[in-house]
Amino acid sequence: MRKQALPAAVSVDGFPADPDFPQLETASDARLMLQVFRQRLKAVSGKAYRIEECVPFRFRCRQSTSRCVLQYTLRVVDPSSGRSWDQWVTGLVYAAPGEAERLWRELRAADPRPQIPEQWLVFEPMDFIPELQMLVQVFPFDRKLPNLRLVLDGAVHQLEPLLLAGPEPGRWRAEERTIEPMRYRTELGAALRYTLQARDRLTGKGEIRRCYLKVYRNERGAQTLRLLQALADNARAGRAPYDVVRPIAYVPELRTLALEEARGTALQQILLRGDDWSAALRAVARAVAAFNQADLPLTERHSLADQLVDVNRAASLVQWACPELRAQVVALSAAVGDGLTEAPPAPIHRDLKTDHIFVSDDRVCFIDLDSVVLGDPVRDPAHLVAHITARVGLDALPADEARRAADLFADEYFAHVPAGWRHQFALHCAGALIEVAGGIFKRQEPRWPEKVAAAVAEAHRTASGTL
Repeated sequence: MRKQALPAAVSVDGFPADPDFPQLETASDARLMLQVFRQRLKAVSGKAYRIEECVPFRFRCRQSTSRCVLQYTLRVVDPSSGRSWDQWVTGLVYAAPGEAERLWRELRAADPRPQIPEQWLVFEPMDFIPELQMLVQVFPFDRKLPNLRLVLDGAVHQLEPLLLAGPEPGRWRAEERTIEPMRYRTELGAALRYTLQARDRLTGKGEIRRCYLKVYRNERGAQTLRLLQALADNARAGRAPYDVVRPIAYVPELRTLALEEARGTALQQILLRGDDWSAALRAVARAVAAFNQADLPLTERHSLADQLVDVNRAASLVQWACPELRAQVVALSAAVGDGLTEAPPAPIHRDLKTDHIFVSDDRVCFIDLDSVVLGDPVRDPAHLVAHITARVGLDALPADEARRAADLFADEYFAHVPAGWRHQFALHCAGALIEVAGGIFKRQEPRWPEKVAAAVAEAHRTASGTL
């Protein structure tokens, strides 16, 4: 797996207690789990790999549900070669007694090892930890994403002619291939970077061709392909001030969508650079406004009721994670539910974050468009403002600067949409900040209790006139 910088110190923040999952006290403790994984993970080759660090990076936990999904990143070293890498490992714990062990026995009987590419088979693909009643899955084994193993084994070589295409077919040949996992959500999907080292047969010139592969659990990738093709056609025709990451192809048997690399710099990086980001934010605001007013071939709708389900689910999670915030969160979610009214539907990205927007000069490119639907258009600017003011991925950005950036974006956005859209903006921001607070907990960010409390406080400030 790709090398990446891990935090110098993992979070030691407390974790919520849950009588249905008593093992969470141990499973959420990075230091204890480091010892557990050192003792339990078995190297397939018989080598003595050293696990140096364990970092929780995504937990899907909610009180009084049937199970919890806990993802960790392990820093692994091969002492014989000095090579080190990051290894994703998932623990699944169930409320029903014996369920984790039952699944482990069922999966072990099927023996998935022959299906995993040799270069990815470091540890036994699964294990069972009796003292935690935990089923462990080692990436790339995922019982609900069997196509992931096929993609990592080179089944996407059929895409190479498209990556090497040019005015003279067959002129370029692939010499070396690399697949790097970039993002992974257990049972839901993965994003991989696919790099080809290519050479011109006539001149001998070398060149790198790169794309990104999104591996899905279902057929959502086919829907995203159709949407991206329509959006890309609009952009080529010059009818929009924004672009989208260009689709290359969808491979249905692998449930995998290949995408071009986005041009430009992520808005997150622009905000962190410390120089003047005002021009970039204004360009983003105009692009989001245009997207929300575009005529797109969409049929799926996300209603106000759906939005409130999202907000209330996040509110319940935050109350469980931080009981001391319960009164504030209850009041906020009630204000959002009572104050918002249904709006005429328009296209919304529904997952606007600073790392999902790229800027090149004044051209803006959106990525990760799997969640695009028809809904209240003000949800998009509110979602982005919530991520900026809560400084998600922006720890180095001072809080007052983050707020200034959010205000600048909002002012520019509302200068390019109907005036009435701003009426419910504060409530949308409050709801989005509750969702962001829940996301901070799920990602197990360092100092998550402090960051969750700050997001809730920002939501309270934003909605102060409605409480």
